Amino acid sequence: MGALPKNKITRVEQGKRRAGNKAMVKKDPKTTAVPLHKQGLVASIRKSLGL
Repeated sequence: MGALPKNKITRVEQGKRRAGNKAMVKKDPKTTAVPLHKQGLVASIRKSLGL
C-alpha cells in the first residue's frame, strides 16, 4: 500500500466539496404566506380567541 499522491482528493473531501457547491435557499418566516387552504382555519381560530 503506497502513499497517496499530493493531488489525490479523498471521498470525504469530495462529499464536502459537493455539499459546498449547492445553493442554500432559506425561507424567511416573516414573509411566508399562510396557504390558502389554511387561511380560513387560522382566521376562525383567531376570531374565537379575539385576536
